[in-house]
Amino acid sequence: MSTRKHRQRVPPEMAAVVISQHGNDCWLGFHCCITASNTTDHITPDNAGGLTVPANLRRACRPCNSLRGDRTLSGWGATIHAVIGPPQGGKSSWVRAHAKPGDIVLDMDDMATAMLAGTHRDTEHVQDKDVRKMASSAWYGAYRHAVRIAEPVDVWLVKTVPATPRSPQLLNEWIQLNYDIKVCDPGKSVVERRQSERPRPYAEAGIRQWYRLGLDQQGIDEKLRARRTQLADLGLIAAVSPPERSARPEW
Repeated sequence: MSTRKHRQRVPPEMAAVVISQHGNDCWLGFHCCITASNTTDHITPDNAGGLTVPANLRRACRPCNSLRGDRTLSGWGATIHAVIGPPQGGKSSWVRAHAKPGDIVLDMDDMATAMLAGTHRDTEHVQDKDVRKMASSAWYGAYRHAVRIAEPVDVWLVKTVPATPRSPQLLNEWIQLNYDIKVCDPGKSVVERRQSERPRPYAEAGIRQWYRLGLDQQGIDEKLRARRTQLADLGLIAAVSPPERSARPEW
């Protein structure tokens, strides 16, 4: 039986074709990137059915290749929407208004609600600390699988801060992997008023953390436009104008 390492091996002559067509700069460009590549990366991983053919290969540096793992480039399999913003910002409501039947939604509040017997499905923002810890663990477990789905499904990630202890630069990774990122932030004064009118014990720290980051939709959109230009130049998405949606090319 062949090993995974053997199955992933890209013949040197095929790597040379990829370099001649797309150059040797790392296609991922994560925060750890060293630019010059020393690996050939499968865009759709081979363990998800990706072929070892030039259309599914680009050059990558080893740190970026390792950090990416087998996460999906949005549109090459799942289309991934990340909805971020402060507590009391309306993230869950925005997803409910835009997600379609059959979409996958990772929302920690919904997960916490589902853990309580007899709780109505529209109950929001469960505050018991043990339930929230379990819901947080469930969210991260589901997230690790959701961002590796190779099927054409829409995945919605609802999160306050785009960072994890293992990935403090998670927003950069999401941008480089072409996630559709929506900021739900009606403004600090509105968020603070909502928190005052309907307090959530665990929201105060999240609100402070969010506004320390200084994130906004315009800044993220600028980074996404620049990234999508790079991906179009690499032949990985079509060159499109806003609203921008990536499309998986045929090989």
